[in-house]
Amino acid sequence: MIGELTYNQKGHVESPLSAYQPSQEVKDITVRVKNCYQDGDNLLNTPLREYNNRSIIQRMEEDQMAWLSWTPEPFQGEDDWRWNGVRPITRNKVISTAAHLTAQLIAPRVFAQNDSSEEDRAVANVMQDLIEYNIKNSNYDTAFLYGVISALVNPLSYFKVEYVQGFQEIWQDGQMKKVLDDVYSGFQSSLLAPDDMLFESLYQFNWQKQDWIIEKRGYLSMGQAEAKYGTHSNFEHVKPGKRVLIHDDGNFYDVEDINGDMVEEVVYKCRRKDVEISFVGGIYMGNENANYNPFIHRTNQNKPKYDTVKFGYEPIDSMRFVGYKSLVAKMANDQEAVDREWQMYFDASTLATYPPTITMGAGKIDRSVIAPGTNTELGENAKIQPLQISNPNIALQALREAERSVTESSQDPQLGGTQEGPQKTARESVLLQQNAETNLGLASKMIAKMVKEVGDLFVDNIIRYQTIGEVSEITGEMAYKTFLLDGKIKGGRNKTSYIKFTDRFAGKKMTKEEMEKEEYKLLDGLEDEKEVYEVNPYPFSRMHYLVQVDADKVGEKNEAFIRAFKLETYDRAITNPLVVNDPEAQLKITRDFLFEPLMKGEAAKYLPNLQKVADQLAPTEEQMEGQGGEGQDLPSRMMRSAAMDQLPANL
Repeated sequence: MIGELTYNQKGHVESPLSAYQPSQEVKDITVRVKNCYQDGDNLLNTPLREYNNRSIIQRMEEDQMAWLSWTPEPFQGEDDWRWNGVRPITRNKVISTAAHLTAQLIAPRVFAQNDSSEEDRAVANVMQDLIEYNIKNSNYDTAFLYGVISALVNPLSYFKVEYVQGFQEIWQDGQMKKVLDDVYSGFQSSLLAPDDMLFESLYQFNWQKQDWIIEKRGYLSMGQAEAKYGTHSNFEHVKPGKRVLIHDDGNFYDVEDINGDMVEEVVYKCRRKDVEISFVGGIYMGNENANYNPFIHRTNQNKPKYDTVKFGYEPIDSMRFVGYKSLVAKMANDQEAVDREWQMYFDASTLATYPPTITMGAGKIDRSVIAPGTNTELGENAKIQPLQISNPNIALQALREAERSVTESSQDPQLGGTQEGPQKTARESVLLQQNAETNLGLASKMIAKMVKEVGDLFVDNIIRYQTIGEVSEITGEMAYKTFLLDGKIKGGRNKTSYIKFTDRFAGKKMTKEEMEKEEYKLLDGLEDEKEVYEVNPYPFSRMHYLVQVDADKVGEKNEAFIRAFKLETYDRAITNPLVVNDPEAQLKITRDFLFEPLMKGEAAKYLPNLQKVADQLAPTEEQMEGQGGEGQDLPSRMMRSAAMDQLPANL
């Protein structure tokens, strides 16, 4: 979108005039987007007090170099003996922190807006299942892992969610056919670096309030560009290694691009005005009607919304500044101190091992004299005196102090798997873990906020793309998608959920009894391990969904601790007076707190059937006759109830 034209000595443009000369409407749009692009690029390169007079780009580059443990250029000349290595403390701390924050895959949770409404709760459960289905069948888990690392390293990070339908050509029955590409289709989660996104204001924290954003999608090969934009009427002007620039005279000119075999893709978005336009090599790829370029991502209220989520590690000010402080930036001064003391320690050790010398009557002795196997003749009265001018122990003490400061800025080494100092007691380890969770609490909340906003984007795309039907080529009727989600644990069993969208209830008003009748039809002949939802897509798509994420779930999942906690709860709950005489409560407690922590979805098969046990405990006919006929008219249901009361309290 921006670049430099070539001018002659008279100030006239020498760059060749482009064959691409669009309408005045497109020219006006291009000028507006070009100006926004230039403004956004200037913002990324503006020195900021929030980053110690470094720009966002400079902060990103320095932090990434520290994260990658880049070694500076070696010393030259007389200092070429000095050590220039760096300790990978920053990298190790980032990896250790990321391991704690990603110990569990954090996914968004959906709740009913009206929790007292059974219908709202059922709809929210269906949406939750759909989110889990799409997370399992997408690259969300990988994007989440790399997203956390990006937040720890970069001053700004972006998580993008989009629903894609990609196609590929395959040979089928001797003919080339176009089919859906499973790799490129469906939910796609991706991350954008700080320099991939331009925006309107540095001091607008709320991302959806940015007046415009520009997504720099990088460079495409001509094959990729043709696959995406080949049918557009302007694509004939797209040339590899070229971009077109508009001049003040209103004409477009061709200039050389540094990426000789590729073309740049840029997408301009203005949520407030519902405008989204793509440019390839500076060439307009929007709608033929230049005044109609609506947003692709929309809410269930059909309103435009940016499909990216801005996030970071730690806040900088009171929700004004757009960026964040990364863990790498937080450790920058400590890392520099460690590196300096580390280098001084090795330099002092070198000097102590091979001390410099002074000579008296022996002339100057160069380095070749110290080489193994050499022979140097000295005069009869010549003297050589070594200089003891360094003490490595002093540098070592300073190094340890610098490392202690690093620990205060991040986390204790033991949490990263490294034992330092004397062995800690169990209580000390527990307290250490609690302190670590407290220190990571703010970062956990920032990650939870990111996942919540990602969940909102998932909901939008599910409603927009997965609740719509297609006319069947065979029957001519509207066909909707069915989703299968297995591996969910409900009631101590591994459940398989079937979600079927259907319009057979569209326009019908059903009483509660009629709805229950339909539910019984779904349950008829259904196995215990399966559950079926039939959903009317229209009201489902008009519902409001509340997406939440529990920040406490961001962190390490200690299975042993959870198992011990549940067993302790079981021991106390099973003897509680409120539970002792309630067999059903005992059964649930046994399932959830005794068997489930170990069996993971297989707990139900180890539990007794309460009705079967009650039948066994009910008095036999002989026992009833032995009671002199008393109770012979007692209904069997009451006898079974009495038998249920006889069940042992420790069942």
